Amino acid sequence: MDSARTAFPALPRARGAAPRSVANLAFPEILVIWALRRYAGCRLSREARTAVVAREFSRAFGLARLEQTLADFARLADSLASAARLPQALSVLEDDRINATEEAVLATLAALQRGEAAQAAALSEWSLLPAGRAAFLAAAEGLAQALREAGHLIPYQRPQRGTLLLPAGADAVLPPAAAAAGLRPAEQSVVAGLRTWVAAFRRQEDALGAARAHFEQQFEAAGTLWGDRRSGDDAGLSLHAVLRNTTLAASRSVDVRCPACAGLSPDEARLLHAVAWLQRDVAEPAEAALGDWLPPAALRLTLGPARGLAHALLAAEQPLPLRDWDFAALAAAAEPPPAGRREAGWQSARGAAAPTLH
Repeated sequence: MDSARTAFPALPRARGAAPRSVANLAFPEILVIWALRRYAGCRLSREARTAVVAREFSRAFGLARLEQTLADFARLADSLASAARLPQALSVLEDDRINATEEAVLATLAALQRGEAAQAAALSEWSLLPAGRAAFLAAAEGLAQALREAGHLIPYQRPQRGTLLLPAGADAVLPPAAAAAGLRPAEQSVVAGLRTWVAAFRRQEDALGAARAHFEQQFEAAGTLWGDRRSGDDAGLSLHAVLRNTTLAASRSVDVRCPACAGLSPDEARLLHAVAWLQRDVAEPAEAALGDWLPPAALRLTLGPARGLAHALLAAEQPLPLRDWDFAALAAAAEPPPAGRREAGWQSARGAAAPTLH
């Protein structure tokens, strides 16, 4: 390959678009992909395979960085060979198309060059099995630093995490649901988790543990994801933070039904609305929904956990649909709670009444 090759702008990559071509890569991307394919396709010892790419690396990085950069690259390539999720993680040298694993490697390196360690870790979860992730990330950090110090920045656009994992057609807006039975399973899981947390909180039990156990059960029922056990810890903790902030700062009572209620409250629908939009990395509708009961300062503190809940559900393959909610109609259709069930269970900082449970 010619290391003096000029950089080409990366083509935009929309969901469902054709794979990128080598002709549309920048030089550091070409260098990484070429080296991975040469290293993987060489049927020699590890030292000999490293020597195959050494000449190009010396031209790109200089002799002072060569030894450490080759070591980091070899560890990265070896981790892909042993733990890549896709059976064919790398394409042959002559293929001008960039496959999904290669795109993930490039995105990981680009993220690390810009200090986006969390994004790089998330990408590694999707491209490698658990056993290979730590070695891959450590090697990728070293290679990314060497590329950066040599002036080879990989083009990077911080991805909208939600859109990468949403299924085709996920942006279609569905009609509103009038009751819990009209919700999709992922929506029912969120509503059930919300009600479970509130019921445990009212009984002065471990609400966080109840939420985690709920999502654990829901995710396990959906099966493993590429061999990984789906934990409910992140989803339960995120929901707990959203609702704990609500107990401390809600400007009004929040309508949450008991676990057995067949109806759906407008506030339960607002939480679904917020999470669905945050799965698509669109904050404004979520802010409007949660801001219906949270003052601005509390809302700012709550958006992070709400976003965490959205992403935890996506990681467990639980996307929520967008709906054209009619909150006023839900409020009008809500039946008043039976007498004797109006006692306070959530007290806001302003002394508002509890969420209505019936």
